[in-house]
Amino acid sequence: MIENFGGNVARLRKEMGLSQTELAEKIGVQKQTISNIERGIRYPTFESLEKFATVFHATPIQLFGSPKEIAVSETTVILDRIDEYDQKVQNLFTLAKILNSHTVKEIDEVAEKLAFIERFFTPQIRLDEEGNPILDRHGKPEMKPVFFDNLPFEEIEKTAKDLAFIQEAQQNK
Repeated sequence: MIENFGGNVARLRKEMGLSQTELAEKIGVQKQTISNIERGIRYPTFESLEKFATVFHATPIQLFGSPKEIAVSETTVILDRIDEYDQKVQNLFTLAKILNSHTVKEIDEVAEKLAFIERFFTPQIRLDEEGNPILDRHGKPEMKPVFFDNLPFEEIEKTAKDLAFIQEAQQNK
């Protein structure tokens, strides 16, 4: 187990793009110590072992395991990634089926309607009479307030309650 440590340190260091000197600075040892550890001539102290784990964000298996043990320990992570990508691929197939079941004209109409709806929920750039963006004093486009933010929700809610009250009163007659 300890015999795998040096090779694993070298691998992890290279994966992080660190030189032996940079790793030595992070651990608080001399560059030669890192070189000796990587070649299996020397082993880490308990104090430096904790620093290696912290710098590499490594598990004990990543530090001491054989290549097979490391591969087995990473299997769960790999399977999780496969599941994640499998769902994305399934989503693409579903999208392809939906798109293939409609004409280009229908898809364009839906896209136009979505763009229209989006304007109610996203800020829009203010334009002058000629259609050019109006810029603020910093040269950035001025934005119109989002329409949705300006809706009088309290008044709408009050009106809805008043209408419900009137409707209930008429039903009780």
